Amino acid sequence: MSWALLAAACGLAGLALLAVRLRATYLVIRVCGDSMAPALTHGERLLSRRTDLAALRNGQIAVVSSPFPTGGKFLIKRVAALPGDPVPEQVRKVVADDVVPAGRFVLIGDNTEVSFDSREHGFFHADDLQAVTVRKMEAQHGR
Repeated sequence: MSWALLAAACGLAGLALLAVRLRATYLVIRVCGDSMAPALTHGERLLSRRTDLAALRNGQIAVVSSPFPTGGKFLIKRVAALPGDPVPEQVRKVVADDVVPAGRFVLIGDNTEVSFDSREHGFFHADDLQAVTVRKMEAQHGR
């Protein structure tokens, strides 16, 4: 095997490894519905980074596994409270705690009139957390 061919094969392997690493770290999520309007609108695409509960901050937009067996795979909501924070007043009707317990967090959609969130679901579990939104992606024209 020639050195040029070997270098090309190593370069391709490196690119493949980089692609696998990026896919393990980042997700592209499409917004479905209007629960986060006006911040996010139906059809927008978001670049999201996989994370864990310890790295999450109030006010960030989180991506969690949907609790529904049908429909979209994810819910996209704003973080309203983290472990140790007081439970927001509008969530207290569905949870008994005054403080968010360890391993749990509260999510509320920006457009509360149409959002399914912790006001109905209660706490989300750390295992539900998939990612945090990094930024909106540019719209693709012609699609």
